[in-house]
Amino acid sequence: MKKLQTAFIGLAFLAYSCQEKEDPIVEQPTFENQESEWIRVLTWNASGNISMMNPITGEVKNPSVNAFAQGSANYLSPSGRYITSIERVNGVVRFFDTGIENHSDHGHEYEMRWLTPTASAPLPTHFSATNGNIIIFNDGDGSVTWVRESTMETPSFDPTIIKDLNNEVHHGAATWLTGNKLVVTYKNPEIAGALPQTIKILSSTGEVVVESEDVKVTGIHGDASNGQYAIFGGTEGVLVAGANNQLFRIDNISPLEPTSGNWMGTIKSNDNSNIFYGWARNKGIFSIDPSSKTMKNVYSGDDVSNYFFSADGSKLIIQTSNNSVKVIESETGSTIAQAPIAVASLDGGASARKVQDDASFYRLMNELPPVLTSSEKYLYVLSPSRTEIEVLDLENLNSVKKMTLNNPVTGFMRVGFQTK
Repeated sequence: MKKLQTAFIGLAFLAYSCQEKEDPIVEQPTFENQESEWIRVLTWNASGNISMMNPITGEVKNPSVNAFAQGSANYLSPSGRYITSIERVNGVVRFFDTGIENHSDHGHEYEMRWLTPTASAPLPTHFSATNGNIIIFNDGDGSVTWVRESTMETPSFDPTIIKDLNNEVHHGAATWLTGNKLVVTYKNPEIAGALPQTIKILSSTGEVVVESEDVKVTGIHGDASNGQYAIFGGTEGVLVAGANNQLFRIDNISPLEPTSGNWMGTIKSNDNSNIFYGWARNKGIFSIDPSSKTMKNVYSGDDVSNYFFSADGSKLIIQTSNNSVKVIESETGSTIAQAPIAVASLDGGASARKVQDDASFYRLMNELPPVLTSSEKYLYVLSPSRTEIEVLDLENLNSVKKMTLNNPVTGFMRVGFQTK
């Protein structure tokens, strides 16, 4: 009898053990265990004073560093570590190190600081960054400032300024292509106005590598690159340069037109996306596929306040003037989620911006929105009071967390990198 009891107990224990192995305890997904431990939210107030929050732990750091200059345009580097701060009127570009260093499978966090070297050129304006390369076009003399992230922590770091490109003084743009090539706008001096008409591929020292008399438009504004292709917004279509030394134009599709507000004056990209996105202020947002030389209208309307990629490039986020947010899949243009949100207002609002000239308006749209920012999986939203940041899941725009700030902030951005 004892043998039978022992056998029964053994079988019961074995069955329990098997059940334990078959039904492991699964940790439910939460913001804290889904967001990367190396993502930070950097904020600045009306005086430009900088703070940085760890959104998972809530820890806030207030470094003893110089503030952002009043009116500076601040852009994040491809690695998520450095901020390029452009003081256009002063002709100065400064570089801020957030201290969040990416080693692919892990990271390190150092003290925040300004890098000592700066770049000086007349009217630094258009910013472009891809594959660890930061490019700034200087409107005052047509020169190009080039910075490689890989050199920014070396003792010899010094921004490179490439001058005397024979491209006339104009409101232009430039970017980088694989092979250490630059693509730069050129202006026809016989055409009135500040905008250029064509692009050329240059070597790293400024010599012309490829040019074409056939690849031109009446006016160009804005550009973006993913390393393989660079696309420039244009009146009659977009101009494209390829890393394989291609130059061509993709003509506008309906309802785009070469008149004020009706052509794509900003272009945005992500290193992980094959698809670019352009915006015409009266007509909406269009996807651009340079490999197939095609365009597609993905959002119609004149109510776009801003648009930008998620950190990994898998999604495009569109903010409208009535505070609706739409998330689309960047490769296909299909809608993932759409919802109204409570968000701090943009200075002047969309209607006030419309009274500006095209060049000034599109230049503002090239900047990251100071009230929304995104990691790979989450959208961070600055509240109307500017004293709270709400976190939304990009898959459904459901709220997953709210973080209270000690003081009102003027703007913020996601910095750091993904590990999950």
